[in-house]
Amino acid sequence: MAIIFTTGTINAPDAGSVGLAMVEKIRDDLVAHVAWELVEEFTPSGGAVRWHVFKCLATESGLPVDFFVIMGRTLGDGSIRAFICEGYNSTTHVASLYASHSSGSLVYAFTALGYLPHTYTLGLGALSTANTLPKYSVWAPSGVSTKWWLTVTEDGFTVAFNGAVNGYMHFGVYIPLTSMPIAMPLSMIDSVSLGAVTRNPAAANGSFRSDVLLIGSHVGLGFAGRLDLNDKLQADLRPIAELGITVDEGLTGGRVNTGWALGKMKRIRIGSNPPAGFAFGDAYAFQGRLWVPYHPTHSWVWDTGVAV
Repeated sequence: MAIIFTTGTINAPDAGSVGLAMVEKIRDDLVAHVAWELVEEFTPSGGAVRWHVFKCLATESGLPVDFFVIMGRTLGDGSIRAFICEGYNSTTHVASLYASHSSGSLVYAFTALGYLPHTYTLGLGALSTANTLPKYSVWAPSGVSTKWWLTVTEDGFTVAFNGAVNGYMHFGVYIPLTSMPIAMPLSMIDSVSLGAVTRNPAAANGSFRSDVLLIGSHVGLGFAGRLDLNDKLQADLRPIAELGITVDEGLTGGRVNTGWALGKMKRIRIGSNPPAGFAFGDAYAFQGRLWVPYHPTHSWVWDTGVAV
């Protein structure tokens, strides 16, 4: 199925209602794609968060098994915290096989496949940055309006926000560029942090800080040309680069023990020098399709799948 791309504006009485409308829009676009299913939505009794659990089907993604993206929307302020994981039990509401936040000097025993051993039960309150809890992306609406665009694909999705609070969240498959096999190359990146991956085979059966599942940097792979100028030698098109991701090295010697060069993101490209006068939702033409930045002055662009 092709990329589903939608864009629009939400107007609501308050920030909490904006967050509600945004989550419902994400849900509706995800379940409209053949690759995604809504597993469940629930609010624990007495809880301050409503949980929305989505599953990406292996039959469509090409991965060995399904994976999950879990969103927790705080009922009061509408803030959305979301994370990617490889395991979820809908009977117990327990998530597993995810990246956690930086653990400082603490180390954990990684599994034979390079996972952290942590689990998390979807609870009453919003996710925090406690060491063993899932590393999450967050967007907290402010005011009574936001613009948005959303892309949904067979193995991931991206949502961008533009208003009093700008941002984006991106979840899904990346392309490994490693000599070690990674059967489930899953990542999350966002406008607040560099992001994370769910497993690192170089950490298998070892004791390491949780940082070895965190992305250490975003790097350009290729020519990140100017977005405000055409290139005569490139058929008057703008040359743009792919987006590489690396592992957070953490302590000295990280490359030797847990690796560094990880892979590249799908359907994201990067350039430089965004042109003046761009507005949210404006697009660049590349490879016969339209590509959109999450913010007019940002030099990353996402494939909408929309033909020029």
